[in-house]
Amino acid sequence: MKKLIILLFLVLPLWATCAFAEAAFVVKHIEFEGLEGVSPSVAESYVPIKPGQVLEPDETAEILHDLYQTGFFDSVSLAREGNTLVINVEEQPTIGLLKVSGNSAIPTDKLNTALSSLDVAEGRVYNPAVLDKIRTSLLSEYYQLSRYNAHVDIVTTPMSRHRIAVHINISEGLAAKVKGITIIGNHAFSEKVLIKQLDLSKTGLFSFFTQKDRYSEQKLDQSLDQLRDYYMDRGYLHVQVKAAQAQISPDRKSVYLTIVVVENQIYTFDHYDIAGNLLFPREEYAERITVKPGALFSRQQVIDSEKAITAFLGEHGYMFATVDLQPKIDDETRRVYILFVINPGKRMYVHHVTFSSNERTNDVVLRREITQMEEAPVSSTKLDQSKHNLSMLPYIKSVDMSVAPVPGQDNQMDVNYKVDETSSANASFKVGYSQLYGPILGVGLDQKNFLGTGNTFGIDLSHSQYEEYYGMNYTNPYYTEDGISRSFNFAVSRTDPAGASLDSSYTTNEYDLGVLYSIPVTQEINAFNRIQVGATYKNTLVNPTDEESQQVMTYINHHGRRAQEMDFTLGFSHDSRDKAVFPTSGMLHTIFADLYAPLDKDSVTFYQLNYHGKWYQPIDGSSDYIVLTSADLGYGNGLCGGLHNCIGNYPFFRNFYSGGIDSVRGFEDYTLGPLDSFGNPLGGNELVDASVGLIFPNHISDDVRTMGFFDAGNVYSSSDNLKFGGQSTNSGPIRYSVGVEVDWLTPFGPLQLSLAKPFLQAHDHNQPFQFALAGNF
Repeated sequence: MKKLIILLFLVLPLWATCAFAEAAFVVKHIEFEGLEGVSPSVAESYVPIKPGQVLEPDETAEILHDLYQTGFFDSVSLAREGNTLVINVEEQPTIGLLKVSGNSAIPTDKLNTALSSLDVAEGRVYNPAVLDKIRTSLLSEYYQLSRYNAHVDIVTTPMSRHRIAVHINISEGLAAKVKGITIIGNHAFSEKVLIKQLDLSKTGLFSFFTQKDRYSEQKLDQSLDQLRDYYMDRGYLHVQVKAAQAQISPDRKSVYLTIVVVENQIYTFDHYDIAGNLLFPREEYAERITVKPGALFSRQQVIDSEKAITAFLGEHGYMFATVDLQPKIDDETRRVYILFVINPGKRMYVHHVTFSSNERTNDVVLRREITQMEEAPVSSTKLDQSKHNLSMLPYIKSVDMSVAPVPGQDNQMDVNYKVDETSSANASFKVGYSQLYGPILGVGLDQKNFLGTGNTFGIDLSHSQYEEYYGMNYTNPYYTEDGISRSFNFAVSRTDPAGASLDSSYTTNEYDLGVLYSIPVTQEINAFNRIQVGATYKNTLVNPTDEESQQVMTYINHHGRRAQEMDFTLGFSHDSRDKAVFPTSGMLHTIFADLYAPLDKDSVTFYQLNYHGKWYQPIDGSSDYIVLTSADLGYGNGLCGGLHNCIGNYPFFRNFYSGGIDSVRGFEDYTLGPLDSFGNPLGGNELVDASVGLIFPNHISDDVRTMGFFDAGNVYSSSDNLKFGGQSTNSGPIRYSVGVEVDWLTPFGPLQLSLAKPFLQAHDHNQPFQFALAGNF
């Protein structure tokens, strides 16, 4: 083809010159013959001669050259009919259909974007050379993903109107897996210890979830850096971790790695010094320097010291402070001297704090979360705390902070927080299913940013075989300027314990009306501490059924069916989690004390104490593996003259329950603890359960979290098996279970799945597989 084009360029200009050799002429019209896919207007735009201009015989070569350069045509010839220039063309074929199939590791939209950037798309000119380049590039991408047995086939099929169908068929194959790792030259640390420092590992029991056995060059480079850091943080200043050799098996599915280490000598810290423009006493800097004379050299300690000094200066307004590290290495004594040279720069002040992209939220609602004041010295801590406060608002999805110098002022800066708002009004239709409650239906309105004020207004109407609930709530998070919040709630509910396979001898109707104040206390960085104080009026009616148990009958005979009480609440909460959904660090603690005071002569006086806690602790500072520890404690009892009779004044319909996916998994929901006279779960006034779990990566989706767990717990009655005129059953010892749980943020709501092995006692009901789904449309 190239030879033919060259020949045409040599011959056709001579022919064209001969054709127009008689004389130049004025071109009145330009006509194309042979156009199919290219429009006449587009083709004419590439012709250097325009209607009305004179065409000289020696200009024909330029016309041919420009038209061939477009890449649209296989052949071009010129002719003259009167004052009309006739251009005969034969077009290059165009891509009539482009289809990519077989890809999953690389998304189709990403592939189409890359193809379009190479001018490969439907309607574009077909170029075989470009498709060959695409094949090579795709294979290179898959090799980067360690899919060495990937194949890319490009099939072309002729279509009508001089078009070509292009099918890119991809067989991605499987990612090559690490089958062996050998480390040579190590003496200070065992091969097993060093391999644990790598991002790569041999295929093992949990490799399906961690995917650490999937080889890639990027992972290998990161692993070598981590191995080097491990040595340098333990005194080996001149360690050499040489490039590893990767051998790929003949079937291209397995990789065997060999890493060479040259450890060299151990170095220790000599001493350190501080120089530069200090501004603050040396003691302030010394407190933040972790380098200790005589200790093993650690590069990480030097870096941490530098960061701590920079953060300290940033807290006092020196946002652009730098710390120049000047090490001096004595190879004879193998000691390292570190000089920290401090340059604080100018002290910066905040000129203005502004917000952007807040289309629904009033400016004052966002501004009240800001701890960094205008005209005050800049504090990096307060800037970050302000961003965290904004991020914790339920109607803010994400926050980006940016700073900019004020023109003409070398010590002032403006701060802008760009917020990404979520829909503040959620009208929902709930459809779900729980093994405990059965089908769940409901409608609701949750307005978390009512009229842009930051206040919350909600209505919740739900129905299940266990409970009917109709509630309304309103919360003002800034009832006072100091951040005290006030919440009102009103609810009407009907509960049928038999719907959850509990005591079937009664149902309850309840009316609640309450107010709760939440008071912020004790300022902490990225943590919220609050005291809750409130009161709720409760009106409860107990409805016995035909299968009334001895326990229910005895209580009603003593205290009647109706209870009117005022619930006085005092609580404390601490929340230092990094986020509300799938936290990776921090803790959540809540403790509440409720005193129920009677409002009529038949009601009883009693109290409840409740504690709930969760701790998220990353292992080795990584968010891949997180230890989750949780605990729930509850205690309730009556207030009366004789302590041995107090439990008789504690309402059975306020009992605690345990067992199920939200407490001790693997046991049937709410079945642990005392039973009534019919052998149905009755609950008790004492609750204890705890859990230890390991959250590990799954590489399935960011919307999925996987965890192994160990649960323990039970419910007891402090009546010490006191008989209420009928049968009573001892709770027995603490129950245990082990298993795995998967939490999935589905489009229909959060889905919990657990598979557990319970350690059963006599009369226990096991339920190894448990799940719960509730959703909003």
